[in-house]
Amino acid sequence: MNDLGKVLIVEDEKEIRKGLCSHPMWRELNIGPLYEADDGHTALEIVRQWPGIRLVITDIRMKHMSGLELIQKLYEELAFDGKVIIISGYDDFQYARKAMSYGVVDFLLKPVNMAELGQVVMKALFLLEKEEKQQNSLSIMEDAMPKLRESMLQEMVEQAGRGSAAPSIHHLLDQYDISWVGSDKLMLMLLEADNLKSYVHQGYSSTEQNRIMFAVGNVLEHSLLEQAEQAGRYVRFRTMSEDKWVVLFSVPQGSSAAFANWIHTFKSMIASRIKKYVKVTATIVMTPEGTMEMLPDLYKDALDRLTQTKIYGDAEAANELELEALNAFRDVDLLMETKALADLLKHGEEHDVREAMSLFPVMVRERGVSLLRDVHHLVFEWLLEVFDDARRLGWKNEEWRKKPLLVWEKIESFDTVEALHLLVLDYLLKVNAELQGSPRNQILQKAEQYIQEHFSEPITVQMVADYVYLSPEWLSTLFKKNVGMTFLDYVTHLRMEKAKELLQDVSLKIYQISSDVGYRDTVYFSKLFKKKFGYTPNEYRNLKGIDGND
Repeated sequence: MNDLGKVLIVEDEKEIRKGLCSHPMWRELNIGPLYEADDGHTALEIVRQWPGIRLVITDIRMKHMSGLELIQKLYEELAFDGKVIIISGYDDFQYARKAMSYGVVDFLLKPVNMAELGQVVMKALFLLEKEEKQQNSLSIMEDAMPKLRESMLQEMVEQAGRGSAAPSIHHLLDQYDISWVGSDKLMLMLLEADNLKSYVHQGYSSTEQNRIMFAVGNVLEHSLLEQAEQAGRYVRFRTMSEDKWVVLFSVPQGSSAAFANWIHTFKSMIASRIKKYVKVTATIVMTPEGTMEMLPDLYKDALDRLTQTKIYGDAEAANELELEALNAFRDVDLLMETKALADLLKHGEEHDVREAMSLFPVMVRERGVSLLRDVHHLVFEWLLEVFDDARRLGWKNEEWRKKPLLVWEKIESFDTVEALHLLVLDYLLKVNAELQGSPRNQILQKAEQYIQEHFSEPITVQMVADYVYLSPEWLSTLFKKNVGMTFLDYVTHLRMEKAKELLQDVSLKIYQISSDVGYRDTVYFSKLFKKKFGYTPNEYRNLKGIDGND
């Protein structure tokens, strides 16, 4: 049997439980052994007794202990590192969605379709196997000495009461050639690339996330080396979770003010370079001065500053939000009142939706949340309420009710209010268009006009999407639905038609025409032309009696 395939089925209805356990699907998928429990208490005891269980399939509503409480205890009390699948009825929707943040892979509606369950089970086991392989490969890739130094610094910074309190710490610092950490005044910089999780929903793997973090680290290190005289002594390392970079600076004696001014300029330069070269935004914060013994407190302070900056922006941006909240109470109230917002989605125009949503950051601030996780829950609950009110007004889309986990995963993948703003706006514009029952001709016309004006340049769907303020996915969907071809096919069509026109000019060589319509590779251009019209550019000229061969 599959080593990752130990499964626990928790269901208080005996007939359903026995039916699930005895189904031949498990043997066909080479999954087992199977364990069963009729309530949450029994399930917890089985997991304690058999720690090799990696997958739990549980009902939500059961006697003695609910499925939600079981899931919570699995992850919080037993440190369960497996996956969970929920089986539920429609009546359990409001109850089941609370489990979305506990690592649930998916939830299925009763009566359970075994073929669908099989697919979800294989997905869960694939994720488990992938996570184990990634974990193993990371430890092999790291060189021993830098890894040991990084681990020590991580403990010093992230684990209060450890690391810096160890008797041998000064010896280790000296061994790793950073003895100044134990004697100098220190400042801590914390840097995090924004919205890394969102890349999964754009089709990228975790390898791409690691590549981004590696590239961000390279930009950071290159800039530090470039500014070596001003930076002085520093050490750079990643956090234990490997999603943030930490830089410890030695504060020069007698020049703290000048160093602080340089840090302010350096932060802006780093953010600009990361955006330019890595094509992502990053949030960077600095702490006040401290000593080695204060590192855990400095790090906690940096995390708080990071969260607040991601939610509200820097101090200047936060003040602007406060002013907007004071001057625009009724508009913010419209966003908070989901029924009124649903009416706007049904009867308003696109610009009305955009105008209302412009105060989304103000709404988040009005709710008084201070933790990113709370922001995610706030937006998730609020958005589902908007969807439900829109449904009552005639919105037919039911995907969000059947698979709210997909909505949660998208929301949870963004860690800045700015990115959440764009995601929610995209959702609401779709609802607005579908409620009104008409395609967004104005947006499409604007997109087509932009493409027609720029098709000879290196153009991407992201560029056009940014121009019309839509996500690339939604623009591609609109394009396919209303134009009848994909974005790439449309660009190619325009280029080929223009090339056909330019071929009439005998003074132009084929390579010139290829370049004029956006292709540097003449061979590739000729292949596309033949695919479109059935003959090469030279053959076309010959057929038309145009004497202009290269």
